[in-house]
Amino acid sequence: MYKVMIDPGHGGKDKSNIGPTGYVEADGALDISLKLRDELLATGAFEVRLTRETDIYLGVRERGIMAAQWGADLFISEHTNASGLANNTSIRGTEVYSSVKRNDDALAAEMSKAIAQAIGTIDRGAKKRESTVNPGEDYYGVIDAAADGGVPHILLIENAFHDHREDEALLKDPAKRLAIAKAQAAVICRFFGVSTEGGNNLNWKQKIVQEALDLGLITDKTWIDKADEMATIWFVCAVAINVYKKLKS
Repeated sequence: MYKVMIDPGHGGKDKSNIGPTGYVEADGALDISLKLRDELLATGAFEVRLTRETDIYLGVRERGIMAAQWGADLFISEHTNASGLANNTSIRGTEVYSSVKRNDDALAAEMSKAIAQAIGTIDRGAKKRESTVNPGEDYYGVIDAAADGGVPHILLIENAFHDHREDEALLKDPAKRLAIAKAQAAVICRFFGVSTEGGNNLNWKQKIVQEALDLGLITDKTWIDKADEMATIWFVCAVAINVYKKLKS
């Protein structure tokens, strides 16, 4: 299985990047990351980890090191962009950075195009940014740490400009964030040669329930449709009872 580490940018005490009508980059990046995780897990071809799954702070280099230490095949750092203008009315779109130490330009270009098309913004394309202090190194610490640690493929995705009102409106829409995740997952699957067709159309949670059914741990097939619901005590008890009965028989 391919190993993908997803890094929701910012979080915790680092939540100052906010759009003109209240979009918070740290929260949007986390939501996109969680959705991307689910899309990738649903294929059955990926192991997926997140650098954070809640609103906590991590240092930028720490995130890249986590991907390297796990042995990730691909590291994705999720972000939304800002122009630096007091009132951004002109700069919008998707752009994707890859490491100056890696040849991921084509992957970055495909990713940028797919996201831009999925949500209806401008494709700003593939980019690299070299450090001006340390030539040959990456400007972004999260990319540089992952590259130095040996991660073979690294992307930092700026999904849209949260300080542009039209882009911010897209980012605030849960359906558009899901569209971003689906577009990213499709590009990742093509890159690794993973087929997204011919499956049983169950998401990863439903597949767990299906496996429990196959093992005889549960007997109610309607639970597949309830797989996305919050686990309750009756569910846990029912599973425990079934396991107990199997062991006693």
